[in-house]
Amino acid sequence: MIFAFVLLFLEKEECLEEIQKTQKNNSLDFEEENESFKKRLPIEEQQLFTGHRRLVEEILESYDPTVHPRRDFRESTRVNLSMSLYQILEVDERKQSIVVNVWMVQNWFDEFLDWDPNKFEMINKTIVPYQQIWVPDTKMDRRSTEALMNAIVETGYWRKDGKGAAVQLMFPAIYKLSCRMNVRFFPYDQQNCSFIISSWTHDSATINYHYERPTVNLLNFAQNDEWTVISFNFERIEQQFKCCKNPWTMLYAHLVYSFKLFELFFSLFLVIQRKPLYYIVNLVLPTSIITVVAVTGFFTPSSSSSERDEKLYLGINTLMTMMLMLLMV
Repeated sequence: MIFAFVLLFLEKEECLEEIQKTQKNNSLDFEEENESFKKRLPIEEQQLFTGHRRLVEEILESYDPTVHPRRDFRESTRVNLSMSLYQILEVDERKQSIVVNVWMVQNWFDEFLDWDPNKFEMINKTIVPYQQIWVPDTKMDRRSTEALMNAIVETGYWRKDGKGAAVQLMFPAIYKLSCRMNVRFFPYDQQNCSFIISSWTHDSATINYHYERPTVNLLNFAQNDEWTVISFNFERIEQQFKCCKNPWTMLYAHLVYSFKLFELFFSLFLVIQRKPLYYIVNLVLPTSIITVVAVTGFFTPSSSSSERDEKLYLGINTLMTMMLMLLMV
């Protein structure tokens, strides 16, 4: 029994040694392939390849993504935000919610990511993983699904303004947002929806939100069969809370639906209007015709009991038809 355990232990040690040798060989093979790839490049491209590698290693070597990107911690970071609306995925009147597919762009300056292009083969722009740099915790006021990707970093050496490198973070997102709806004039209703965009943890002393343009980009918007977008605008608002010393800046998005939001923030306003043709053809006209036939049948004069029975059957059948239509819609 003891001999069997010893054999198993020795086999395990041999397997671990083989795995370590394999990993080491793979690492060496990767480095050899990397060097071989560089040698096959022209001399200028080899220099760019080496310069870009040195650049990324240098700017990220001592970089801490948890530190605010200002050397003077008393200064706030200005985050410029823009948005493109691609699609309205769902409007749920009963749940008072709307689902939109958007493309979000955030721009800010990071003083700890700047570099001198003269030292790195005149490379002015690079791309780094967003997890390795400071990123503002920008959130909508409700549930969201965001696909964050790499960030584009451009040196501020040529600007000479001391703001640091310009960082741009672009990502697609699907937001499910609350929207108080008024269906009083259905199917001719127009809905106003308002959404808050802000940081959940930083006030205006740390992050200061601004919009690039006062309107959301609708050039690539996929038209919806039921809703027409009337307007989609930004509004920047500041609000002072009792809990906090500094005010909070927020973007308020308004998508046209009848909606009231918080008092002051950076918000979006989205205005949409229902297309009534579908409901007119499938609901309003058929029910109107059935109602007219049913009411007219009761007022039609009759001269015998059989004709009175036919009038009664006509009225009952038309009313039952209307009930079925209302259940189907």
